[in-house]
Amino acid sequence: MKKIFVLSFLALLLCAAPSFAVWSPQDGEYWIRINKEKLKLTLYRGGETVKSWPVSIGRGLGKVKTSRMDLITPAGTFTIYRVIQDASKLIYDPAWFNEEGEPSEGVYGSKLISFYNKWQIAIHGTNNPGSVGRRATHGCIRLKNRDINELVTYVKPKMKLVIVEGDGIPFSKETI
Repeated sequence: MKKIFVLSFLALLLCAAPSFAVWSPQDGEYWIRINKEKLKLTLYRGGETVKSWPVSIGRGLGKVKTSRMDLITPAGTFTIYRVIQDASKLIYDPAWFNEEGEPSEGVYGSKLISFYNKWQIAIHGTNNPGSVGRRATHGCIRLKNRDINELVTYVKPKMKLVIVEGDGIPFSKETI
């Protein structure tokens, strides 16, 4: 009897387990897509483009991010969890990447968008607008301050962020 109960319980768990279906936007849903090849962030509402901006991405080479130190911007589908409205006081410490220099404020620009990932990367502004439009970061996505100021007016927690290598499939089979 105990064996039947355990098997029934396991079968119930398997039926209730979440499926990792391909995510696709609902009509009217805002979401962000970053094309690493074109260095472009695009805001969508459903399937319609709202606006696009140039970005910088990680200067690391390769397609798969394996550590914070590889300087690669990861591809995949992510979920945004917060917007920091004043990122100007956040401290960047070069020691995090075994680089020389002193910790400094203002590096992350005016705003910062956090999304769930294990590398502590984000979408943020910059104190170096000339770096936007090339591979220049440690893995974060960087926008000019005026651009991220406009973008955050659309961004809410639980919004999706899709990062792709190029013009290929825009959605990941796994939501992170």
